[in-house]
Amino acid sequence: MKKIGMILGTVSIAMSAIFVRMASAPSIVLVFYRMLFAILILLPVLLVKFRDEIKNLKARDILFCACGGLFLGLHFTVFFESLKYTSIAASVVLVNMEAFIVSLTLVLWCGEKIPVKGILGIGAVFLGTVLIAVSDMGSGSNVIFGDILALLGAFFASAYTLFGRACRTHISTSVYTCFVYGFACLTVCLVMIISRTAFTGYGLVNYGAAFGMTIFCTFLGHSVYSWGLKYLSASYISTVKLMESFFSSLFGFFIFGEIPGILVIIGGVIAIGGVAIYSQVDTTARVNTGK
Repeated sequence: MKKIGMILGTVSIAMSAIFVRMASAPSIVLVFYRMLFAILILLPVLLVKFRDEIKNLKARDILFCACGGLFLGLHFTVFFESLKYTSIAASVVLVNMEAFIVSLTLVLWCGEKIPVKGILGIGAVFLGTVLIAVSDMGSGSNVIFGDILALLGAFFASAYTLFGRACRTHISTSVYTCFVYGFACLTVCLVMIISRTAFTGYGLVNYGAAFGMTIFCTFLGHSVYSWGLKYLSASYISTVKLMESFFSSLFGFFIFGEIPGILVIIGGVIAIGGVAIYSQVDTTARVNTGK
């Protein structure tokens, strides 16, 4: 059930590209309100039910949450911005290079071993997403710039996942996500102030898009990933995220009428097969208890 939860989380995350396409406000504004809405919803619950845990947090825990929030805010900003210059599929597949960065870091830095099936699964999923990206590669107003932003998003997402891996062994999902979203919101707020981006005046559609991302992409997506980091390996979760390009393409078809090509269909089948292969590997995290 936990692995199914990660897939459903990926479906929710894939909706972010759709909300961005519907909005007209600057990317950084959408990120700010997405995180702000999440904090406003989580904070009352935290103050009532998790006071004791918050009091017992160590300085290292808060520092790691702050770093995770910083990189999450940067990831959202550059990913959303990349969608203005390149295609949904190309942007998503480059952002999801995170799977390789996380896996390589865990092997070289943390000494983790990824089974052969796991490596084959990662390779198959990435091949599928590449085929999806190739199907519409070149569409966009400034493809190279958009692709560079998406690749930066992959590095920021990797850092966010790795910091989350360290925190989720002993911090509950609610406390971790509220702190991370809070620091992400603060990061984006500072960037908006420095860049002199207005905080208001964007219309109901944009605030609605940000709220939609809060519910579907943040709570049903990133928060599900944060919960899963206690029970499943970071490399597995990053690999499941690679299916985002396939689900984004499906949403693009049903909502915007963007008809998927044969490569999108083939790539989607390969990606799903890769996740199925990796799902057979023992991906239990180091600690299997907690809230």
